[in-house]
Amino acid sequence: MSGTPPNRKVTQLNRKKMNDKEQERFAIREQRRKRGLRRRLTVIGIVASLVVIFAGVGLISQYGMIQANKAEKDELQAQMEELEANEDHLEREIMNYQDEEYITEVARKDYYMSKPGETLFQLPEQEDEDE
Repeated sequence: MSGTPPNRKVTQLNRKKMNDKEQERFAIREQRRKRGLRRRLTVIGIVASLVVIFAGVGLISQYGMIQANKAEKDELQAQMEELEANEDHLEREIMNYQDEEYITEVARKDYYMSKPGETLFQLPEQEDEDE
């Protein structure tokens, strides 16, 4: 006999068949794991793509706003320089109008006023001899 007592009923298992089934279950489990991993990676990729797209759209719109603000700033800077130049001119005029000699000169030139006993003569404008 084969070394087993005769009064016990022992069934011999086919180990090769067991290993094949076990390997098949392991392969199925591995396929499911890979499929789940692939799904998770796909979802993560889609979410990451959406985040990048929204960030890109935000950056592009902010870049446009920055350019518009920069153009407005340059325009306002030019306007401010023009106003400062005008302010300087007006301050010089104020200083001039506080000077008696300047007021006298303007009155004589623009309003043809003269000092008492003085006679004014208006000469014709000289034309360029080149013409």
